[in-house]
Amino acid sequence: NLHIVLCFPPIGDAFRERLRQFPSLVNCCTIDWFKLWPKDALEAVAMKFLKDVDVPDKQRRDIMAMCETFHVDVRNLADDFLRETGRTYYLTPTSYLELIGTYKTLLAQKRQEVQTLR
Repeated sequence: NLHIVLCFPPIGDAFRERLRQFPSLVNCCTIDWFKLWPKDALEAVAMKFLKDVDVPDKQRRDIMAMCETFHVDVRNLADDFLRETGRTYYLTPTSYLELIGTYKTLLAQKRQEVQTLR
């Protein structure tokens, strides 16, 4: 028996294009979606990616809690969206990492703006 594992993020143009190019990926395969990240995993990832941000420890914990809350709230809204419309919104671990990355980028931009205005 030959088993092949392909890993694609379920969002974005690349996944959609691959499915169009290879329709048997949908018709002849089993799609196994990854499990959601638990709360402690969200905290650990946020801690790792926010450790280089220059903020006090209490503020860092608050930022971690904010990112976690946003992710969990979007997950809950995605469940509501599925119930109401029958359409799935995929919230992936990459979405969480992008949220943290966007926060860091925006923080750096705003700090630069304040520094320039000073």
